[in-house]
Amino acid sequence: MPAPSIDFLRAAAAQQGVFIEDEDLPGVLAFLEVVLPRLAELERRLPPETPA
Repeated sequence: MPAPSIDFLRAAAAQQGVFIEDEDLPGVLAFLEVVLPRLAELERRLPPETPA
């Protein structure tokens, strides 16, 4: 799963009423680039009958 773009992160935060400083977004993106692939791998390892 690819990490979202900085523009997407900015828009998603604004939709939730959170306004992030532009200089913070690269840090959020770097975090997601590490975490999202690991979460996707864990999800692939779960048996199909595991409830979501």
